[in-house]
Amino acid sequence: MISKALAVLWIAGIAYGQDDLLRVETELLSFSHNLEPYLDTSKQPCQDFYGYVCSHSANLSETGRQRFQSLLKETDVAQLMDMELQLINFFKSCESGRGVEALKGSQLYRQSGGWPSLEPNKVNASQRTNQTQRWLGLLGYFHEVGAPYFFETSVTMQSNKRLVVLQPDGTRRNTLRKFEQRVGEVLQSFGIEQSRAHVTALEVLSLERSRRDIVKADHVEDQVQFSYGNFKRIVFGNASLIRLDWDGYFRKLLGGKTPQASDTIVVKQLPRLVEYFALLQNTSMVRLLNWIWTDYLMDIVDADCHQLSETYAGDLYAHVVQRVTANRVELAQMYSELGKAYTDQLGGSVWIDEISRQSSRQFLGNIMHTTLNGDERLDAAYHSILLGRRSLYRNLEKLRKFQRTRRLASHSAQQVRRYAQMFAPVNAFLGQHNLSTPLNYLLLGEFFSRSLVAAGSSSRTQGAWRSSDSERRFAIFQQCVGKQTNAIDLLLSLLAQRQALSAYGQWLATQAGLVERVDAVLAAGSSKMSLQRLFFVTSLLVDCRSELGALQQDRKRQVTHATLRNSPEFLEAFRCRPGDVLYPQDQRCNPL
Repeated sequence: MISKALAVLWIAGIAYGQDDLLRVETELLSFSHNLEPYLDTSKQPCQDFYGYVCSHSANLSETGRQRFQSLLKETDVAQLMDMELQLINFFKSCESGRGVEALKGSQLYRQSGGWPSLEPNKVNASQRTNQTQRWLGLLGYFHEVGAPYFFETSVTMQSNKRLVVLQPDGTRRNTLRKFEQRVGEVLQSFGIEQSRAHVTALEVLSLERSRRDIVKADHVEDQVQFSYGNFKRIVFGNASLIRLDWDGYFRKLLGGKTPQASDTIVVKQLPRLVEYFALLQNTSMVRLLNWIWTDYLMDIVDADCHQLSETYAGDLYAHVVQRVTANRVELAQMYSELGKAYTDQLGGSVWIDEISRQSSRQFLGNIMHTTLNGDERLDAAYHSILLGRRSLYRNLEKLRKFQRTRRLASHSAQQVRRYAQMFAPVNAFLGQHNLSTPLNYLLLGEFFSRSLVAAGSSSRTQGAWRSSDSERRFAIFQQCVGKQTNAIDLLLSLLAQRQALSAYGQWLATQAGLVERVDAVLAAGSSKMSLQRLFFVTSLLVDCRSELGALQQDRKRQVTHATLRNSPEFLEAFRCRPGDVLYPQDQRCNPL
C-alpha cells in the first residue's frame, strides 16, 4: 500500500520544474503577507513569542471553518467517495433544513408525539396524539437515537447473555440561569407565540429544577443486579408506579428484540433512578414533551455546522477535511519525508520502544493511504445510512442512532481524527483551493510530527510512547528542565520540532536558490520574516487556542517558551541574545 504511494511521490518529484518553483515563491510571498495581521508587533519574539503569535488569532479557527464550508459547496462531487457526499449533504441540510417544517418532518418528532409548544390547541383529549404515550416509551425513542435522558442504557454480551446496565443521568450542562436563557432562545428561534412561550418556559424550568434536585442529592454509589424476569416485576419501592413496559422500551433499543428472562440487569444508584421514575410518573406528557424537545434542541439550533459535524460525524469530517483542502500528492510527500525523519532520528533512540515504532508506522500508513486513496472501510461503514439535504434533524437522528450502535473507533482512527482537527485553522490561510509544499511543512509539519511521535500511546497517559529504557535519560532531562515546566510535554514538543525542522530543511535544500530569493524579499517586509522564522511562527499560530481558560493558556505559554528556549534553531532564526527572556541562562536541555 505504502510502496505504491511512494512510487507516485517519486514520479511527482521528477516532474517538479521551474513553473512549480515560481508557484512556490508566489505562494510563500502571498502567505507571508496574509500572515502579518495575525501578529502582535508590540511584542518582541525573543521576549514573548506566545503573545507575539497568539494575541490576535482568536478568530482563526472560525475563519478556517467558514472557508472549508464554502469549499465544500464548490467541490466536484464526481471525484468524491459516497461517505464524502454524505458529509456534504449534512452541511447543506444544516444550512437550509433547520426550520419548523424540517423538524416536524423528522421521524423522532412524529414518533414521540410532537412538541406541544408548536402544536395548535386541541379541543379535547381525544385530539391530542401524545395522550396515548407513556413516559418510558417516550424516553425509548430518544434513547434509541443516542439522547439518553434521565438514565443511560448500555447493552453488552457476556457468556452468551446480555448484560444491561442502567445508569441515572447526572448531567448539568448549564447553570440554571443559563438554562433559562437558552430556553427562551430556543422558543424564540422557532417562532413560538409569546404568551405560549412564557407558559412553556415556566413548565420547562419547573421540571428542570426538580430534575436538578435529584441530580444534586447525595446517594451511595451502589449497584443492584437482577435477572430481566425479576426486574420487570419489581415496583421500585413505590406502589404508585404503574407496571412499566420494559419490553417495549428494549424493542426500540435492540431493533425489535427484547432481553431474555435470564439476562442480567445491573442498576447503578437505584435510589436516584427511583426518584427519576417517581418524577416522570407524576409529570404530564405535555410538560415532559415540552421539556425534552426544548433541551434536545438547545445543542442544535445555536451550533454551527462544523461543531455538529465534529460531534456527530467526526470520522467523516476528519477524512474529508484533508482530502478536499490539500494537494494530495504533495501532502503525502511531506508525510513520507517526516516518516523517514522519524525513522532516521528517533526510530533507534532510547525514547521510542518497539510498540511505539509499530504504532507510528501504522499511523503513517493510514494517513498516507487516506490522503491519496480514501478510506474504503469508512465508506463501507456509512453505506448503511443515507443522509439527505432537506432535514438536519432527520440526519442527526440517523447519525446518532448509527454512532450509538457502532463499536469504538480504533486508537489509530482516533489519532487520525485528532490530527485532522488542525486543518480548521490551517484553512484560514488558504487563498487557493489546496495546500501545497512548502506550506505543508510550515502549517502542518510540527503538529503532524507530534502526532506521529505520540501515535504509540495506548492511552491518554502522557509519556506512554516512551521506552522503559528511557527512565535514566528522562530523569536527567527532568532535572535539567526543573519544576516549572512539564518535562513530558517539553520532551514531546522538542522531538516533534526537531523532526519537522529536519524534513523542512531537507526539502528547502533541494530547491536551488529558493531560500536566498524568498528570504531577501521577506526580509524587506514589515515583519522581517524568513523561511526559518515562518516555520516557528505558523507552527504555533495554527495551534493558538483562544477558547482555553487563563490557567490553560499560561500552561501552554510555559511549554511553548520552554521549547523555544531549548531550540538552537529558534534562537538563531530570531537572533536572540543574552538578556532576552527566551535566551537560556544556563545550559540547554537537549533530549537527543
